[in-house]
Amino acid sequence: MSERITASNVDFVIQKNHEIGKEVAAQALRLQTNPSVMKVSSMPQLALLILRGFGLIQMPIEDKYWSGAIYVKDGKRIPVINTALPRANQYFAAWHEIYHLIFDEVSFDHFIENDSMVEERKAEYFAACMLLSGVDRYYAELPPMEFISKILYCMSVFQAPYKAVLISLYEDAVRRENEKLKNQIKEVLDLKIEDMSERFRRLGLDDSLVLPSFVIDTSYLQEQIEKKKAADPELKYHGDNEEFLKRITGEIRMITGVNRW
Repeated sequence: MSERITASNVDFVIQKNHEIGKEVAAQALRLQTNPSVMKVSSMPQLALLILRGFGLIQMPIEDKYWSGAIYVKDGKRIPVINTALPRANQYFAAWHEIYHLIFDEVSFDHFIENDSMVEERKAEYFAACMLLSGVDRYYAELPPMEFISKILYCMSVFQAPYKAVLISLYEDAVRRENEKLKNQIKEVLDLKIEDMSERFRRLGLDDSLVLPSFVIDTSYLQEQIEKKKAADPELKYHGDNEEFLKRITGEIRMITGVNRW
């Protein structure tokens, strides 16, 4: 879980991004230029595909500040994504967790939340690199319209959360010394848009991006267990694997307060 970014600390965050930018951008480029990884063109779907390879668990968690984590048990690292958040936030969280799984050599202990703020910032920047490359050019080419509407168009095209779009644009504004854009972004960065879905529809955009999916899914882990059982049904550890999956989901329910699945 990363720090909350507000108008009062966004300049500090951008400075941190500058310090880690070259390292994280290089890591993102390694994935983007790896044909064995880039199997689909949709970056959100690619993120979920990668996470499924690690045994992705998806479930709704009643905490708007808890987007995802890596659950560590018996040496296994299993990503969890909160599907009670809007889909855009889920996609961003997915890339965030991919950073931890592939590049983070610092944070793993048991249940990752705030173990290392530097690694959390790197994970956030990595997610922005994977989802928001080119958002500054797209924004600049939009026709004149109300500022928030421009941000919603960017969200729709890049499948990214509201604040993530604003922070990426703010970073570009800092580089270009665009004080007007910086001020515009700060004015709306802390804005709570309660009618986001309605605004999307008024612009002719698909509002499913800003709605929760409420998906409950442990199917990948269950499928792997079933495949092993089918391949060698005599082995006794299949029951242990099933019990392991039940134990994992039970512990996650306890940690996150989820009791409905």
